[in-house]
Amino acid sequence: MDNLKSPENEETSGLPSLLIRDAHIWTENHTIRGSILIDHGRIQKIARRIAERADEEILARRLVALPGLVDAHVHLRDMRLSYKEDFTTGTAAAAAGGFTTVLDMPNTLPPTDSVQRLRLKARRASQKILVNVGFHTAAVGDRWTAKAMGAAGAFSMKLYLPKPIAPLTVGDDRAVAEVLKAAKEASLPVTVHAEDAAQAKTTREIRTFKELVASRSGNAETSAVNRILRLQKKVDCQIHFCHLTLPSSVSAIGNSLSGRVSSEVTPHHTLLSKDSVEKLRWKAWMVPPLRPEQVKNSLFRKMASGNATIIATDHAPHTIKEKRQPPHKSPPGIPGLETAMPLMLTMVNKGKLSLRRLVSLLSTNPAKLFSLSSKGRLEKGAEGDMILVDMKKRGKIDPNKFFSKAHYSPFEGWKTQGAIHATIVNGSIVYRNEEITGKPGGGKVLRNGSGG
Repeated sequence: MDNLKSPENEETSGLPSLLIRDAHIWTENHTIRGSILIDHGRIQKIARRIAERADEEILARRLVALPGLVDAHVHLRDMRLSYKEDFTTGTAAAAAGGFTTVLDMPNTLPPTDSVQRLRLKARRASQKILVNVGFHTAAVGDRWTAKAMGAAGAFSMKLYLPKPIAPLTVGDDRAVAEVLKAAKEASLPVTVHAEDAAQAKTTREIRTFKELVASRSGNAETSAVNRILRLQKKVDCQIHFCHLTLPSSVSAIGNSLSGRVSSEVTPHHTLLSKDSVEKLRWKAWMVPPLRPEQVKNSLFRKMASGNATIIATDHAPHTIKEKRQPPHKSPPGIPGLETAMPLMLTMVNKGKLSLRRLVSLLSTNPAKLFSLSSKGRLEKGAEGDMILVDMKKRGKIDPNKFFSKAHYSPFEGWKTQGAIHATIVNGSIVYRNEEITGKPGGGKVLRNGSGG
C-alpha cells in the first residue's frame, strides 16, 4: 500500500465546501444550535452563525449533527466473495447506516494474510468505496511478517480462536503467546474472536438451528476470554475482544488490571435472544450465537451503563440461498450496517440508552481505540465526517430496501424511531434522503498510524 495512489494520498483542494446551517450540534455532553463549515475535507468553523457561503449548503433545522460513526468490525467480502457483497455495495450500506469509517476483517477469499494481499485488497477498494475503509489482517506468529503488515497499514491482527486462518494453529498457549508477542513488537492490537475451539464444534448430526446454537455454549466464550486475559497479562499487548455475548465477559475485561484490553458488543446480541433462532432459524444464525433472554437483557444493561467499550455491527452478508441450507451447512452471519443506528436510536428515544453513550459506543470510542485521531469528534480541524440524524422519524426495518446484497435480517418488521438523514464523508454528501449520492472511489483507504 506504500506506493498506492488512493484517495487518501490525493490533494483535497478540489473538494467542494459544505455548510450545514442551523443544526443541533453534538458536543461532548449535549447539543448546541449552530452551523458547521467544512472545506478541504475538514471542519473549518463551528459557530452559532456563519456568514460565509459554500459550494453546497444543507438547512438542518430539526436535525442533530453527530460525528460520523466508526464500525471496527465488518465483512465487506469482495474479490472471490463478491457475490455476497462487494466494496461498493458494502460501503453504500455503511453510508446508509451513518458509518463514515469501517474496518474490514481478513477472512475473505483470498484471506488477508500477507502484505501482498493487504495491498491488493486496498488497491481494489480504493476504486470502489464510498466511505473510508481500513483493514485488519490475519494473525501470524512470525514477528517479521507482523511488522511488515503493520508498516503496510493494518489496523490489527485478527485471531480466530475457533477456526484460525491457515497455517496458524492455536491449540496450545505457546502458539497464541507468539501471536501476541509478534503483535506487540509490530505495535498492532490483536482483535480476538473469543470462543474455545474445543467447545465450539458443529457436526452433520445437528438437525435444527436450536441444536446449532446449543453446540456453541457460553462456556466456550468464558474459557477463551479467560485464556486470552491470562496470556495478555504476561505479554502486555493490546487486545480487543470482538462480539461478546455474555455480561460476565464484559465484566472480566473491564475488571482487568491492564489498561490495554477492550470489549465489543453488537446490536443483535443486545437486542435479540436465542428465542429468535427458534422462530427465524437461518435469519438469526450467527457466531457467537444468540443467548437466553435474561443474558441478553443483562448485556444490554452493561452496554448502556458504560461497561462495554464499543458497539460494532459484525456486518456479515451471505446469499439467502446459502443461508437456507441445512443447519450444519448454513453460514453464520447477518447484515448489520443499515440496521444498527435506527435500532439504537429507537433505544435512545425509549429512554433505555443515552445519546451521549451511543455516540461514545459508535463513534468516539472506536475512533480512539484504533488511533483514528481525526475522527469521532466534531471540532475545528477534525475530518469532515459526520451524520445528520432525524430523531423523530419513524420507520420499519425492510431488508428489501437494503443497499447491501444481503436482503434479509432478523430485525425485519421492527418499528424504529430515529433515522439517518444524511451521511457526510470527508466533507462530501454520500447519502441523503434514502439515496446514495456519492460515487465509488470517493472514500479513503486508511492506514493505521496515519491518524485517519
